[in-house]
Amino acid sequence: MAAGSFAARLFGNRHLSPTQTLLRRLDRDLQDPPGTTTLAVLILSLSRSDVIGATLELPESTLINTVLLERIGNTLRPNDYLALASPDEIWIVLPALASATVAHLAATHIGRVLQAPMQAGALTVTATPCIGIAVTSLSQNTSLGLLQAASEARKRARSLSTLFFVATESEGVDLHSKDLIAAVTGALAQNRLTIAYQPKVDVATQRVVSVEALIRWPADLAPALSPMVIVEIAEQFGMIKELTRHVLHTVLREYTTLLAATGLPRVWINLSAGTLADPGLPEFLQQGLDIWSTRADVIGLEITESAVIADIEQSIEMMHALTERGFELAIDDFGTGYSSLAYLRRFPISELKIDKLFVRHMRSSVPDTQLVRTIIDLAHNFNLKVIAEGVEDRPTLDLLAEMGCDQIQGYVYAKPMPAAELVRWIARFHGELAGE
Repeated sequence: MAAGSFAARLFGNRHLSPTQTLLRRLDRDLQDPPGTTTLAVLILSLSRSDVIGATLELPESTLINTVLLERIGNTLRPNDYLALASPDEIWIVLPALASATVAHLAATHIGRVLQAPMQAGALTVTATPCIGIAVTSLSQNTSLGLLQAASEARKRARSLSTLFFVATESEGVDLHSKDLIAAVTGALAQNRLTIAYQPKVDVATQRVVSVEALIRWPADLAPALSPMVIVEIAEQFGMIKELTRHVLHTVLREYTTLLAATGLPRVWINLSAGTLADPGLPEFLQQGLDIWSTRADVIGLEITESAVIADIEQSIEMMHALTERGFELAIDDFGTGYSSLAYLRRFPISELKIDKLFVRHMRSSVPDTQLVRTIIDLAHNFNLKVIAEGVEDRPTLDLLAEMGCDQIQGYVYAKPMPAAELVRWIARFHGELAGE
C-alpha cells in the first residue's frame, strides 16, 4: 500500500467519520465477521502539549488533529478504521486479525509514528500516546462492551507507564480471574501442561523436516484454555519464564527419548515478547541443552513480528546472540499488515512463516493470493525458506507448491499430536511415500 493512500481514502475532504458511524460499522463487523473470529478495539489517549488550544479547537490545534490522524491512519491496514472521539482520544478498530499479537504490533507502530513532534505554523506539538486494547471473539461481545474493556485497559496502561495494555476476553475468559491465575500456576507447578507437535512437510521431497511444539491445557481441567490465553496469563502475571522452561525441557526430554530416533532434525518452539526481552535468554536456553546433552541446532525459535518490533534494536541484538549459540530463528505470523519490510534484511533468520489468515482464504481472495505470492518471492530474494501454516486442503497445497512455497504446515497433512503418536505418524507417512 502506497504511503498516504489509506489516509486519503479514510479522511476524504479532511473529514473523519464520527464515533456513531464507527459504532455502527463495529456492530456490523461483530455480526458478520469477514472470515475470522478475532477483532481488536484500541482506545488511544494523548497527553498533548497544546491541550488548552485543542480543547478550545483553535485553528493550529485543529491542524494538529489532522496530522495526528493521518500519521495513525498510515500505519493501519485498508480494512481498519478509526474515529476522533475528542481532541485527546481516538478510537481504532482492527477487524480480521490472525491473533491478539497483531494488535500489539499495531499499537507499537502507532506509538512510533507519534514520537516525532508535529508542526502547525509556529506551533510545535508533542503528543504522548497511551493505548488500551480489547481483543476478543467476535461472537461474544458488543461494541460498547469492547470499548469499555479497551478504556479500562488504557487506564491500566497509564498506571503502569506503558505504551499499551491488553484486556483480552477471548473465549469468554477473564484473564484477571484469581481462580484462573491459580489454575495456570497449579498446572505449571504440577507439570500438567503437555506438548503437541505439528509436522512441517517439505513440498519438494514430501519429507517431514521439522515440527512445531504447541502447549496444551490438561483435558480434564476446566475451563479449557487455548495456548494464546495460557501465554497471556503467564506473561501478565510473571510466569512466562517458568512456562518457557517447562516447554523447553519437555521438548528436549521428548526429543532425546522419542523423536531423535525418527531422524527428525529440529523442533520449533515459540518465544513470547517477554521471553525475547530477557537478557538472560541465551544462557537460559543453553542450560537446558546442557542438561539434556543436546545441540542448539535441534531447537528452532519462532518469534512473532510483534515481539520483535516492540523493541527493534534490542530484539535484533538478542536474535544475533541466539544465532551465535547455534539456534535457528524464524519469523512467525508474517504478513499481518503492520510489519516493516525494511527490518527484514536485518533479522538473522532462516525461515519466514506466512500467517494462516492469508493462507486460509487465498483461493477465494485475490488480494490474499497476491500477498502470499509476494511474501514467497520476497523471502526467496533474502535466501529464506517459506513455510505456509494453516493449510487445510489439497487445492491450497497445490497452489502454494505452484508459487514455490518451501514447506507446508496444516491439517492437510496432520493435526498437532503427542510425541509418541508423532513417532508412529512419521513412520507411516514416510513409509507410504516409499511405497511400503
